[in-house]
Amino acid sequence: MSAGADGGGAAAARSRKGSSAEDGFVPSALGTREHWDAVYERELQTFQEYGDTGEIWFGEESMNRLIKWMQKHKIPLDASVLDIGTGNGVFLVELVAYFTQSSSIQ
Repeated sequence: MSAGADGGGAAAARSRKGSSAEDGFVPSALGTREHWDAVYERELQTFQEYGDTGEIWFGEESMNRLIKWMQKHKIPLDASVLDIGTGNGVFLVELVAYFTQSSSIQ
Protein backbone atom coordinates (compact mmCIF):
# COMPACT_ATOMS: atom_id res chain seq x y z
CA MET A 1 0.00 0.00 0.00
CA SER A 2 1.44 3.40 -0.88
CA ALA A 3 1.78 6.12 1.71
CA GLY A 4 -0.78 8.26 -0.07
CA ALA A 5 -3.40 5.53 -0.56
CA ASP A 6 -5.44 6.63 2.44
CA GLY A 7 -4.76 10.33 1.90
CA GLY A 8 -2.19 10.25 4.69
CA GLY A 9 -4.86 9.81 7.35
CA ALA A 10 -3.44 6.60 8.84
CA ALA A 11 0.05 8.06 9.14
CA ALA A 12 -1.33 11.22 10.71
CA ALA A 13 -3.36 9.17 13.20
CA ARG A 14 -0.29 7.13 14.16
CA SER A 15 1.67 10.36 14.55
CA ARG A 16 -0.94 11.83 16.88
CA LYS A 17 -1.12 8.65 19.01
CA GLY A 18 2.53 8.68 20.06
CA SER A 19 3.60 11.39 22.42
CA SER A 20 6.93 13.14 22.17
CA ALA A 21 8.26 11.22 25.15
CA GLU A 22 7.14 7.84 23.74
CA ASP A 23 9.08 8.16 20.48
CA GLY A 24 12.14 9.81 22.07
CA PHE A 25 11.56 13.16 20.39
CA VAL A 26 11.35 16.20 22.63
CA PRO A 27 10.41 19.52 21.03
CA SER A 28 12.98 22.29 21.37
CA ALA A 29 12.29 25.73 22.77
CA LEU A 30 14.12 27.03 19.68
CA GLY A 31 11.00 26.24 17.68
CA THR A 32 8.76 28.53 19.67
CA ARG A 33 7.91 32.15 19.13
CA GLU A 34 8.07 32.74 22.87
CA HIS A 35 11.74 31.74 22.94
CA TRP A 36 12.73 34.07 20.11
CA ASP A 37 10.63 36.96 21.44
CA ALA A 38 12.53 36.62 24.73
CA VAL A 39 15.91 36.41 22.96
CA TYR A 40 15.24 39.53 20.89
CA GLU A 41 13.88 41.42 23.90
CA ARG A 42 17.03 40.55 25.88
CA GLU A 43 19.27 41.70 23.00
CA LEU A 44 17.34 44.95 22.68
CA GLN A 45 17.64 45.64 26.42
CA THR A 46 21.37 44.89 26.34
CA PHE A 47 21.81 47.29 23.42
CA GLN A 48 19.79 50.03 25.11
CA GLU A 49 21.60 49.66 28.45
CA TYR A 50 25.17 49.05 27.29
CA GLY A 51 25.32 49.79 23.56
CA ASP A 52 26.33 46.17 22.96
CA THR A 53 25.12 45.07 19.52
CA GLY A 54 25.29 41.43 20.48
CA GLU A 55 26.70 38.52 18.58
CA ILE A 56 27.69 38.97 14.94
CA TRP A 57 26.11 35.75 13.76
CA PHE A 58 28.24 35.20 10.67
CA GLY A 59 31.38 36.93 11.89
CA GLU A 60 32.97 40.29 11.23
CA GLU A 61 35.05 38.79 8.41
CA SER A 62 31.87 37.88 6.50
CA MET A 63 30.54 41.42 6.84
CA ASN A 64 33.80 42.90 5.58
CA ARG A 65 33.97 40.44 2.70
CA LEU A 66 30.48 41.39 1.55
CA ILE A 67 31.24 45.12 1.72
CA LYS A 68 34.42 44.55 -0.33
CA TRP A 69 32.36 42.60 -2.86
CA MET A 70 29.91 45.50 -3.08
CA GLN A 71 32.80 47.91 -3.66
CA LYS A 72 34.35 45.69 -6.34
CA HIS A 73 31.05 45.41 -8.20
CA LYS A 74 30.33 49.12 -7.78
CA ILE A 75 27.00 48.64 -6.04
CA PRO A 76 25.45 52.13 -5.93
CA LEU A 77 25.12 53.82 -2.55
CA ASP A 78 21.36 54.11 -3.06
CA ALA A 79 20.90 50.39 -3.89
CA SER A 80 18.20 48.48 -2.04
CA VAL A 81 19.38 45.70 0.25
CA LEU A 82 17.23 42.83 1.48
CA ASP A 83 18.59 41.13 4.59
CA ILE A 84 16.55 38.08 5.60
CA GLY A 85 17.44 35.72 8.38
CA THR A 86 21.08 36.68 8.68
CA GLY A 87 21.18 37.59 12.32
CA ASN A 88 20.31 40.45 14.59
CA GLY A 89 20.77 43.33 12.14
CA VAL A 90 24.38 44.19 12.99
CA PHE A 91 25.38 43.80 9.35
CA LEU A 92 22.76 46.32 8.24
CA VAL A 93 23.97 48.81 10.84
CA GLU A 94 27.53 48.39 9.58
CA LEU A 95 26.37 48.69 5.98
CA VAL A 96 24.58 51.97 6.71
CA ALA A 97 27.70 53.28 8.46
CA TYR A 98 29.84 52.29 5.48
CA PHE A 99 27.50 53.86 2.93
CA THR A 100 27.11 57.01 5.03
CA GLN A 101 30.88 57.34 5.28
CA SER A 102 31.34 56.60 1.54
CA SER A 103 28.73 59.12 0.47
CA SER A 104 30.35 61.88 2.57
CA ILE A 105 33.74 61.10 1.01
CA GLN A 106 32.51 61.30 -2.57
